[in-house]
Amino acid sequence: MIGLPTPSPLTEPFWSGAADRQLVRQVCDNCALNLFTPRIACPACQSEALTWQRSDGLGTVYSHSVVHRSPTGDRDVPYVVAIVDLDEGWHLMTNIVGCDPAEVYIGQRVTVAWEDRDGRRLPVFTPTPNVDLHHGEGAPA
Repeated sequence: MIGLPTPSPLTEPFWSGAADRQLVRQVCDNCALNLFTPRIACPACQSEALTWQRSDGLGTVYSHSVVHRSPTGDRDVPYVVAIVDLDEGWHLMTNIVGCDPAEVYIGQRVTVAWEDRDGRRLPVFTPTPNVDLHHGEGAPA
């Protein structure tokens, strides 16, 4: 059975933030690169000076897929798995919720929401009403 990742000392700040409904990521104090997944050193400049910072939780759907058959059989289908580009310059693989899966599209603006699953709080995203970077206001034409 595929489950949630086990928190480690490296990922604990992410899970603690999620428990408090705060989406956080590492930022390099030397070159300001946003990092996710957590690391011990910046891949750009090799600095180990990394700070956890809160995200505004606003982003854009970069890519998505609709899952019609759950690999574990324990989730309602269909559901959307997506890569969201956060406005601060990092990406997160997540789920898009709160809409029909057929309504999700690349370029769609989304906002972080929270879902409790298997004893842990997870960041998921919902469509941001009436905002689209590629098509102006509203959904695509």
